[in-house]
Amino acid sequence: MVGRPSERWGSEVVALVVPGEAFDLDAMMACAGTLLARYKLPKDVIVVESIGRTPVGKVDYSWARSTAVASRVVGA
Repeated sequence: MVGRPSERWGSEVVALVVPGEAFDLDAMMACAGTLLARYKLPKDVIVVESIGRTPVGKVDYSWARSTAVASRVVGA
């Protein structure tokens, strides 16, 4: 999960996901909807081949944010 700029919201939550064999986007969102408030649910889900990591193995949030911004659909 990472934030990206949004004209409508100011900032919006985006999920970057590496799908497994049994990946089901609708099931994932339904499950998240039972655990999170609606405004906390991702506005977009981006499927990636792998999550960028820093040299010490932590999630590279700069990579995640730039990936989220680059994948934004114009006008959405």
